Amino acid sequence: MFEALEAELWFSTFVQSFSTVSLDSFFLTITWLGNPVLWISLAAFLYWKGDEKKSFFLMLTILFATAVVGILKPLIGRLRPSEEMFRVLDNLTESQYSFPSGHSATIAGIFGYYWEKFKHNARITGLIIVLLVLLSRIYLGVHFLGDVLVGALFGFLIGRLVHYLEKKYAKIRFNQIKLLEEIGLVSVIVLAIFVSLGLRQLELSIGLFGYFAGAFAFKLINMDSTRLSGQKLWAKQLFGFAGLGMIGLTGYVYELLLIALFIGGIWITFIYPVIYEKLLRK
Repeated sequence: MFEALEAELWFSTFVQSFSTVSLDSFFLTITWLGNPVLWISLAAFLYWKGDEKKSFFLMLTILFATAVVGILKPLIGRLRPSEEMFRVLDNLTESQYSFPSGHSATIAGIFGYYWEKFKHNARITGLIIVLLVLLSRIYLGVHFLGDVLVGALFGFLIGRLVHYLEKKYAKIRFNQIKLLEEIGLVSVIVLAIFVSLGLRQLELSIGLFGYFAGAFAFKLINMDSTRLSGQKLWAKQLFGFAGLGMIGLTGYVYELLLIALFIGGIWITFIYPVIYEKLLRK
């Protein structure tokens, strides 16, 4: 474990010296852009839209970022900022460790993955969003400067790696066994390490496991999602997210959250796509 540097303590104090009610609300909102739940929702949207490969690689970015952060946090063991020294506004953090920042790794990973897909102005906008998320973690009192910078660096490199993997397999149909063997093997290995060591958030790992298990099962039975647009697309999205919400609500009410998260992951990539293709689409 290593303590925060004097420069980091000074920077956190400096950032929080500008605290206002309006900035509190702003940064509590902007920090959600680094929450994996937001991007998992986007992955679900893409999958149900018929862009299965885009959804898969987006989730792969989240998976790798989560695994790296989960491995490093307990190994390094750096504690979060103390409530005795700083204002801590985000009390939803489950881990007591802060290095590196998971939110920073997630948003920078997404930015790195989409780098080539962005035009010049979009890149600048994306960079500003990344910096705001990094700043939000310091402003909210849950990370030091080194946590967010290193987290962002790892995240960006992970995003570039996933983009490379996507280009490498661009000409391979998503449902071919070769893709499952090569990319699937990497995913399963990372998941196995992540889950077996109980890293970072167990809830997130269970949801990711369900997503990838469902995706592989959907392809192993030789199914593809129909590409949709217009009213059919939005109707499918509406029913899909309604079902996902019901699964989450049931898990919360009956205190079966882990089971609900696993089923939710499978719902995105297997249960709902099969129901739609076999029953609803006709």
